[in-house]
Amino acid sequence: MKTYGMMIADNGTLMAVSGAPDEHWNDDDLSQLKQVKASDLEAADVSSLMVNPDSAQVND
Repeated sequence: MKTYGMMIADNGTLMAVSGAPDEHWNDDDLSQLKQVKASDLEAADVSSLMVNPDSAQVND
C-alpha cells in the first residue's frame, strides 16, 4: 500500500482489504493486514495530479 497506494470506498460495511490473487503473495504477510485499522491510515489529496476528470491521466 505504501508503494502503490490503495483506494478506499465507503460503502457502509466494515473495512476490508482485498486484492487480485497472485502466487507472489505470502499468505503469512497477508494475514497481518487483518491488524490494520482505519485509524492507522492517512488520506492524501491527490486531486492536483488529475489531468482531466473524465480520464485516468495524471500529471507526474
